[in-house]
Amino acid sequence: MKRSASNDRPTWERITRIELPTGQVKLRVVVLILLILIAVISMGYGVNALLTTEPGIQEITVLSGEMNCGDEFTFYYDLGGGDISATEEQKALRTLYSQTATDALRLFSADAAFEGCQNLWDINHRVNEAVVVSGALYEALSLLENSGTRYHYLGPVYEIYQALFLSSDDSEAAEYDPYLNEELKSFFAETAVFVNDPEAVELELLGENTVRLQVSEDYLRFAEENGITRFVDLFWMKNAFIADYMAEILIEAGYTRGTLMSVDGFIRSLGEVPGAEFTFTLSHREGNIISEMAVLPFSQAVNMVYLHDYPLGGGNYYVREDGTIRSPFVDTADGLCKSALPELAAWSASRSCGEILLEIAPLYIADTLDEKALASLDGIEACYCEGQTVRYTAEER
Repeated sequence: MKRSASNDRPTWERITRIELPTGQVKLRVVVLILLILIAVISMGYGVNALLTTEPGIQEITVLSGEMNCGDEFTFYYDLGGGDISATEEQKALRTLYSQTATDALRLFSADAAFEGCQNLWDINHRVNEAVVVSGALYEALSLLENSGTRYHYLGPVYEIYQALFLSSDDSEAAEYDPYLNEELKSFFAETAVFVNDPEAVELELLGENTVRLQVSEDYLRFAEENGITRFVDLFWMKNAFIADYMAEILIEAGYTRGTLMSVDGFIRSLGEVPGAEFTFTLSHREGNIISEMAVLPFSQAVNMVYLHDYPLGGGNYYVREDGTIRSPFVDTADGLCKSALPELAAWSASRSCGEILLEIAPLYIADTLDEKALASLDGIEACYCEGQTVRYTAEER
């Protein structure tokens, strides 16, 4: 789900670049953003390019046809580095990527059922029953359960936020905004009591890709009274797990020279791109002014999670006429969206997007940032802004 451009009201001011000194960071990350875009733009396409593909870094798009999640991702790949031509490699890669994007949409969906697979929709509609799901979804749910977080149980609250983000104007949005609707705020608080109680709702991991969503009689009664049909949902976290899923499929097939980037800030590397050094641009919001704060150069393959409480071309947000922003980062304590700071970028050479996300989410979705806890995360580096200063966790160790 995407917000229309008309709602993206924060504006960009004059760019300020702060080059990152190499000595301040222990990891240098492969993130194909700025240099790749320059490479793509600068590449000339003649008549021959319509029939053949030049070697080098190029964007891979999904084939038209079945519904898929391709519009949520940008995929760049270094073509022609193997034993086959760039043209042949692009054709094979595009076919696999398209099928993987189609499968990912189905496997992780909480919105609809699909023939041939059982997903979150099936789990929510077969409460207290054993459901066999795909290995990828089972792995994601296992990671969520083992993390100790309960964001995935906010399904009833996420449905309301989804309506908020799709609102066409402020008067409509106010109906779905708990900060403006006291009745809704009370409903979220009541729901949070169930969300945080393992006796009320819990996913049982039964092995062999089988799960059972246990829901208490009290919660079922509350759900019936309030029209709740969605107990579990990945919502804003979904693309992190989809990125990991698609990356693993592509890597297993031998494609290791590219990067997947979601519109909402999840960046998953397939491996090293020989000889490449790339950059990531860190933005910062003050009020409704967004500016570029630092250009981070990276040269080692890692995965990144970039959380920001404002729209940057995609994701779930609503911006009111007065510039107030509502984001998808919902606190399990009360069902209210919040963030400890406007943006946080975290990366790791050894952890997946899903793993990074579940480590930093409790620190980001909070009233204030626990800087010591962030700096102590195992195998994860991060940076964020304090006013006009960029802070790096490597400096605090």
